[in-house]
Amino acid sequence: MRAVGVVQARMGSSRLPGKVLRPMAGAPMLEHLIERAGRSTRLAELVVATSDHPRDNAIEELCQRTGTPVHRASETDVLARMVGAAEATQADIVVRLTGDNPLVDGALIDDLLDAFLPQVPPLVYAQTVDGSGFPFGLCVEAVTLWALHTATTSDDPLDREHVTRFVRSRPEIFPSFVLKAPRPLAEGSVTVDTEEDFTRVAALFEELWRRDPAFTYRDVIDALSGRQTARRAARGGI
Repeated sequence: MRAVGVVQARMGSSRLPGKVLRPMAGAPMLEHLIERAGRSTRLAELVVATSDHPRDNAIEELCQRTGTPVHRASETDVLARMVGAAEATQADIVVRLTGDNPLVDGALIDDLLDAFLPQVPPLVYAQTVDGSGFPFGLCVEAVTLWALHTATTSDDPLDREHVTRFVRSRPEIFPSFVLKAPRPLAEGSVTVDTEEDFTRVAALFEELWRRDPAFTYRDVIDALSGRQTARRAARGGI
């Protein structure tokens, strides 16, 4: 089974335009994610799926500079864009990543695929998003191309915008799996949606990067867990 990482990224975010190319630790956020995801030993290839809108030319330029394949298609029909990227790279399994989650890394991708691929009977979807104990932002989804093709039969705009919504909402049709965090966190988010998010995530990224540029998701969890414990102690919770 050929697993391909597909990074969903665009410049037109409504809350923080251009966020995926904002710099942290000396490079654009998207470039860090490409490098970190590229450490996976399970992915056959990594491709960036962006839109055909002219403002996303900057993303294509970054991909050319880093030698990363890029697939461009509809800005609004994200599902079709992801399917197109998967077909162009001959993927059997799509590992969906998003450009606003720079703390995801190859180790997390590999751990998800190592748990997902051997399942009997076979699964069609696995994730770290809901009910996993991972902080939001350490988000990885693996889904078969067959399931995504099936999802394209939907004409619901929400299904076309949110790539795995159709699959996630039908567990009776699409058997799924949740990878549990090694140390579940009761709170916290490391995704970048707003200016405040960027400031917080960039500070955490740079702190970990200074210690070890090859830091993994487990280092992120350790750091967040330590901060959570300190906050509880300050409140008299422990």
